[in-house]
Amino acid sequence: MSLLEIAKSHGMKTERRKVPVDELSSFVEAGACGTAAIISPIAKIFDPEKNKIYEFCKDGQPGFETMKLYKRLTAIQNGDEPDPYGWVTIME
Repeated sequence: MSLLEIAKSHGMKTERRKVPVDELSSFVEAGACGTAAIISPIAKIFDPEKNKIYEFCKDGQPGFETMKLYKRLTAIQNGDEPDPYGWVTIME
């Protein structure tokens, strides 16, 4: 949810849905996230039915947009940027 909010604030179109394998060829970047709220770049996805590989980190590095989301979220979490969402609680 936090990554969706940050993406929206950067003007990115967001949606939560299942992605058909046929759409993977149109992706420039891909990432995964879970309860740790950090985005992890996906280098490649293998489709065994079609024996096809979809590559997203061709130079071995995460994509620009993936890194933008990662850096913004971790900066908020670490207190390096303001938290406009009210996610961080300062403990004294």
